[in-house]
Amino acid sequence: MRRKPTTAFVYLLGAYVIVQFIWWGYHLIDLTRSSEMADSQITKRVIMIIGEGSVFLVLLLFGLLKIKSSIKKEIKMAQQQQNFMLSVTHELKTPIAANKLYLQTLLKHQLTEEKRIELMQKAIEETNRLELLVEQILTASRLEQEQFALHTEQFDLQTFFTDLIAVQEKRFNMHIELKMDETISITTDRLVFATICNNLIENAYKYGFTEKGISIVAVQDTLNLRILLRDFGKGIPAKQQAAVFKKFIRLENEETRTNKGTGLGLYIAYEFTKALKGQLRLIPVDGPGACFEILIPYE
Repeated sequence: MRRKPTTAFVYLLGAYVIVQFIWWGYHLIDLTRSSEMADSQITKRVIMIIGEGSVFLVLLLFGLLKIKSSIKKEIKMAQQQQNFMLSVTHELKTPIAANKLYLQTLLKHQLTEEKRIELMQKAIEETNRLELLVEQILTASRLEQEQFALHTEQFDLQTFFTDLIAVQEKRFNMHIELKMDETISITTDRLVFATICNNLIENAYKYGFTEKGISIVAVQDTLNLRILLRDFGKGIPAKQQAAVFKKFIRLENEETRTNKGTGLGLYIAYEFTKALKGQLRLIPVDGPGACFEILIPYE
């Protein structure tokens, strides 16, 4: 990537200051040696100049490194925001254009009742998709500003997952296997917990879809409910694993990607898990795919 003009200017300015500093130090030492002081005094003066100059040089280099780090962070954030804008623009245009086409078709053509219902159903699906996108953006904003209140309740986990899986299997047309004890119950925010699971399932579908589908395992211990959600796709490259929970991060180039999304799904799941005083992490597995572990403490 081509360096930004500001970065190049800081490097040039830093190099100039260091060279000038060394040049001034040389002249001070040379001037001291050419004076009529005693040799012991000259030696002390030279040591003092070198010592103080070294401290100043170290502080100057430290400052330049901090400036460089700050600039790199700003550039990275700007790139992430640009990727987010490209992604959101694409995600907004697609359902809007689809709905416009469906409505124009309904207005301009005499269609059978069956066909009209089919087009209206597709329009509703695109509208739901648009609503979900807007909700994700608003949720990310609320999380960032810490404007989110939890509403806890006790519910049976078997029933919860049975209902959730039925919806997601129909939505993505894939198999989701559930393994758990039938007697697990938990007290937490049901909506927030459902959002965490839905986002992880959607992520697994986008990036790890295979005929094996997805596996969900729920295990309870004395302190936490432990949920493992695994896909059997190509997995996540090791060098990108540390960044998967950051906001606006996507593993694909925004201009060439084929999967839908804004880079907020895993970020929201991670922050929601923290809000529930739990943990969400990516853990290693034997074989293909990626596995996310959710730890939710019992109330």
